[in-house]
Amino acid sequence: MGISEDGSIRVDVAVVGAGISGLGAAKALHEAGLEVLVLEAAQRVGGRLLTRTLEDGTAFDLGGQWVGPQMSRISRLIHELGLSTFEQHDSGRIDLAAQPLSSMDKLVQAEWEWVKAKLGVLVERVNLPQPALTPDALELDARSVEEWKRENLDSPYLRNLFDQIIRTEYTIEPKDFSVLNLLYSLKSAGGFEGILGLERGNESLRVQEGMGTLCERLAATLGQRVHTNCQVHEILHTEHGATLVAEGLSVQAKRVVMAVPPNQAIRIDFDPVLPRRRTRLMQRLEMGAVIKCFAFYERPFWRERPVNPVDPDHLLFDDTIDATSADGRHPALVAFIGGDDAVLWSDKPPTLRRRAVLEDLALVFGEEALYPTGYFDHDWLTEPFIGGGYACYAPPGVMSAGFEQLREPTGCIHWAGTETAVHYYGYVEGALEAGERAAAEVLQVMRGQLSQARG
Repeated sequence: MGISEDGSIRVDVAVVGAGISGLGAAKALHEAGLEVLVLEAAQRVGGRLLTRTLEDGTAFDLGGQWVGPQMSRISRLIHELGLSTFEQHDSGRIDLAAQPLSSMDKLVQAEWEWVKAKLGVLVERVNLPQPALTPDALELDARSVEEWKRENLDSPYLRNLFDQIIRTEYTIEPKDFSVLNLLYSLKSAGGFEGILGLERGNESLRVQEGMGTLCERLAATLGQRVHTNCQVHEILHTEHGATLVAEGLSVQAKRVVMAVPPNQAIRIDFDPVLPRRRTRLMQRLEMGAVIKCFAFYERPFWRERPVNPVDPDHLLFDDTIDATSADGRHPALVAFIGGDDAVLWSDKPPTLRRRAVLEDLALVFGEEALYPTGYFDHDWLTEPFIGGGYACYAPPGVMSAGFEQLREPTGCIHWAGTETAVHYYGYVEGALEAGERAAAEVLQVMRGQLSQARG
């Protein structure tokens, strides 16, 4: 790392964003021997991963929380950084999709199996790297998930189930989500069973020390190469390098890795401006909306009896699940408010939101849920430099217009973030894949330049 005559910092690669994607890219580049600097606008590292630690050191994830055993990149990193995982307890769910099929009317059960089979066929046809090349891509992308649901599901029960799955898994309303984006997301995550299954599915394991701790430890390996409170306002770029103008400093870099959500990347001034197709694509993507709520109790009473038969459509939250600590000392439930309800309740006082969540928990689990020993929630809509969660999704008409451009380099600028992932788009694993892919692109270019210089 050097200093130019004008006082700016000179590095090989500047990484914008210190979430798991940006930190993963920086780690790979640093280990390859390049000078790296990570610039993070927020006061902390982690991005959409954030851990709250209780006084006794027990960790609870306010952001991304789960991993699956088949997620090789994040599993490897967890082991490398000395963290541990434990199995997610399969209780405390109001998710209709988690209920046994035997609880459904036989006709409803048959309809649900038919719809899952139809989705499975459509998912198999998706071109994962390039969704625009999927058969009937334009038709699938022109329709919202809401329209598809009404055309393919007759049962009110199953329509509610479908809505709940969309809001739970994607934190967006079916009307705002294209069918092609849904199919792409499902294929990327291993299909319906991948997103719904707690047993060896994408939500089967938790990190005991917390996902936010994972980012903190990863940042620690980079030391002073990570700068927080350092918002990038402007990027002056050419084919051969860039100058990044940030809070209190200027950075000259041969390559740049952008590892921030699309809805935040468009807030940065690029000179020259980015290609119009890319800019329009990033402008049209919508970040999901979610509030994550934790309620703590003396004992895990929800494990002792089945949940009350309450229509989830009448509840504030879309899903709950057992959030008890690994050692069992802190019995807890976590509830997720997603989509339009999250936007609505984001504007309400936290005390009112707390009361509403507890009252609905009591409807599902009984009166004991009204009396927690502790409660906190995290509204991701108010999170600076993120503005929602879990990821940015495409409304109708966007994905077929070149969604794969999100991961294509723009001159010296490379793009990371979970939205650019091919596998596990929207997941922590996808964010890490995207960061490592962007780092590999940088290394390929810089090694090629070095070979040319030597030749």
